Amino acid sequence: MHKNFSTLNIVRIGSFITFSSLKEIGEGIVQSFKGIIKNFELTHHDFSCIESIDAYLLTMVLDQEYGGHTLGITDADLQTEDADEFYNSIFGGKNPKNDVAVVSTKKLSPSIINSHKEYTLFIDRTLKVALHEIGHNVGLTDHASYKKLHNGMLCPMSRGEYNKFGYIGYVKAIIDGRGLSFCDECSYFLRTIYSMN
Repeated sequence: MHKNFSTLNIVRIGSFITFSSLKEIGEGIVQSFKGIIKNFELTHHDFSCIESIDAYLLTMVLDQEYGGHTLGITDADLQTEDADEFYNSIFGGKNPKNDVAVVSTKKLSPSIINSHKEYTLFIDRTLKVALHEIGHNVGLTDHASYKKLHNGMLCPMSRGEYNKFGYIGYVKAIIDGRGLSFCDECSYFLRTIYSMN
């Protein structure tokens, strides 16, 4: 029997992203995981202003504070203990010991957000990283290759390689290239495990 992921706690850590944008991201997640995630709750977590935080530590704090299926969205840089500079600061992560995923918006925004179009791109990128990390929560694995959808977009679980592109190139080539629906392989898994529509 699989876990119940029907409600997602979306927790804002920091204040860069607005609650209306979080609601938009939550609605996108529900749409992409139709039949698995049915609703979401928005919360703000008071955390002292920080530039960076250990990703694993943040998932543990959120699990202790909120429990259950949780997505933390922070404007702090997410750090890991990886010696490779491309992997010691990540866009998002999932703790394998609980059902908490985290996303950092730090490297997702265009250099300057001074138009509606640039802010929309920022929210779109945040949603796409969130879909990838929540995909891990429900049991999906990375596509190391570039798994294309029928519309030419990449499956949200496409990962590619950081060190091939660098951070800015990775955002433009992989994250911007991801779609909002899953490939046949991922969809088959979700249908089989969760009876997803």
